Amino acid sequence: MQPINDPFDILLDAAWTMDAAVLPAKVLAFQRLRILDNLSCLAAGYDAAGTDAALALARQWSGCEQASVIGSSLRLAASQAAFVNAVRSRALDYCDVVSPGWHPSSSDVPVALACAQLGGASGQELLAALAVGQDFAQRINQAAQSNGFFYKGFDSNILGLFSGSVIAARLLRLAPAEFAHAVGLAFDFGIGTFQHYQDKTLAVRISQGLVARHAIEAAQLAASGISGPRRVLNGENGFFNLYAPGAADPSKLTEELGVRFLGEEVTCFKRYPHCSILLALTDAVLATRGELLTMDPERCDLRLEMSPAMYMVCGARYVPTHTAEIDAQFSACYIAANAWLRGQATPREFSAECACEPAVVNLAQRIQVARMDNWERFDQCRLTVTKPGCAPKVIEAAYGKGWPENPLESTDLVAKFRQCLSQSACEPLRCNTNEIVQHIEKLGNAASVAALFSALCPIV
Repeated sequence: MQPINDPFDILLDAAWTMDAAVLPAKVLAFQRLRILDNLSCLAAGYDAAGTDAALALARQWSGCEQASVIGSSLRLAASQAAFVNAVRSRALDYCDVVSPGWHPSSSDVPVALACAQLGGASGQELLAALAVGQDFAQRINQAAQSNGFFYKGFDSNILGLFSGSVIAARLLRLAPAEFAHAVGLAFDFGIGTFQHYQDKTLAVRISQGLVARHAIEAAQLAASGISGPRRVLNGENGFFNLYAPGAADPSKLTEELGVRFLGEEVTCFKRYPHCSILLALTDAVLATRGELLTMDPERCDLRLEMSPAMYMVCGARYVPTHTAEIDAQFSACYIAANAWLRGQATPREFSAECACEPAVVNLAQRIQVARMDNWERFDQCRLTVTKPGCAPKVIEAAYGKGWPENPLESTDLVAKFRQCLSQSACEPLRCNTNEIVQHIEKLGNAASVAALFSALCPIV
């Protein structure tokens, strides 16, 4: 490749040349956890709103049988299979997240699985592609966030186009020039805005599928001779100028490049199926629920103070609509009311039926919210319950369980996997839980992904 005076080239060269055999065992072990957690989320969201339409359209758009729709014997074009699998993975917002709102595995893992099938990759190659792709995108994310937090209103899942196209390009074994064009084309596609969160629409789920689909399509287009933008980071309309909230720090792109693989230190795995900004709130309300149950909320004043980030994404008054489950997932007031009244936060509490239950809706609507402009931690909040004649009950929350500062253990993720599969609408996944876990554990030594897919997609 000819140099183009853009730091993009340095990242590309590292991503293309990295030998899967030299990646540390710890890095590959983390990628296995990403796969396990992603499949948990896919199983839980298998029949969620929007997934039937995604599958029906993917079948219409698919003209070949390259990769599997997980949980069935159906095969579609690789990009369309990844699209369906990604929509299901993101449907309940149960998936892992990296600040400020990038959900890497919900598109990365579907891309990796589809391209490993299509390209005949080994398990080690699949795990390495996931690690290299996530490292690539996180370095860009880190540089872009050096002087600001959110991406000017764009959904930060645009980072998934970087990671996904790198994963696809590696697993489809693109030549260096094609590799560069694949990532450039993926960037050129763009994806989503934060408006779909604020308006609580099904686009939240579908956009994740489009990230996966576009990443594979970008690699296939590049392999067919289609060129993409090359000054992707520093160009006049490159990533930093379009998306970075402040001046980027290019030095972040190359710190320990090829030595340290970024991802684990910033990843939040969730134990509740709702927006990650609200994990701490659910934790805090559940921890104090015994005392809250002694109070009659109808006789109390309820005030929820929150960070600017929480207020922007999840601070609107709770009014369930025709997409009530998404309204619930992204509502601080619903999350507090749900934990108070029901004492748990599993996928069942975020069904459309539960999201419209009158008692929970009534309590959620009685909570007054306030934005605290001086709070920098995005999940910081404070619920104050004031009963006449009594001292206020103050519930402080921050650093929810699952964030890197307060991480879940691998045993927690295995337990989540088993719970999600046991409750899944997909019978083959329910029946093959143990076999799937075993194949994921052995993936680094597998000559291909065939055995894993035999467990994920049994012929029924």
